[in-house]
Amino acid sequence: MAVAVALMVAVSLAPRYRREKAEAPTHEQELDEIFAAVDSESSADFVHMLHLRTHELIGRQVPVRDIRAAPAKRVARIAFSNGDIVLATTKTPGDLVVMAKAMLVTSVTLSGLLQTPEGPMLRFVWNYGHALDVFAVGLDQAD
Repeated sequence: MAVAVALMVAVSLAPRYRREKAEAPTHEQELDEIFAAVDSESSADFVHMLHLRTHELIGRQVPVRDIRAAPAKRVARIAFSNGDIVLATTKTPGDLVVMAKAMLVTSVTLSGLLQTPEGPMLRFVWNYGHALDVFAVGLDQAD
């Protein structure tokens, strides 16, 4: 008798289980759409905040004072003399070393912010027309 009851319960639950599995992708798609909308909003907010922060840095030619490692892989903290910090990465590993060497002998400043398909790009310049483009991935606070 217990086997018959267990079999009836299993049979009655099986169709419900299959329906729930079939509905799961729809739920996942809804979540993906929600996350995409939030990501799009936060990306627009980030670009707006980055523009506000870099506007003063560019206009006043605030020099870069420090380049430090960030917790994320291949991301650096670029610190300016006014205390602003931008998290950035480069296409080629080691590009920031060139800028760090230049900082030893001259002033390195931010000259522009460009929106590219890869994300917001910052252009740093120093003597004799040298420049380096990096991709901004976030904003940080002074330690």
